[in-house]
Amino acid sequence: MENEQTTIGFEIKYSGRLLFCEALLMTTSYAIFLNNRYAAEIEYDAASGWVQTNGTLLPQTTIEEIGAHIDGQLD
Repeated sequence: MENEQTTIGFEIKYSGRLLFCEALLMTTSYAIFLNNRYAAEIEYDAASGWVQTNGTLLPQTTIEEIGAHIDGQLD
């Protein structure tokens, strides 16, 4: 059985800088890397939408933007 990892990558503006963001699918969440450094974990909650569960505190707007990329709403 192959161990397949699902990762998506895109650019986001964070703290006034353009960063490369990667979202690595884990069991129940996504590990978020900004410029190849671990930043946070986020997951989707049916009642609350995208929420951060671990890592460096990110602004809610950044979490929502990352979630929108994961959902395929942004390219």
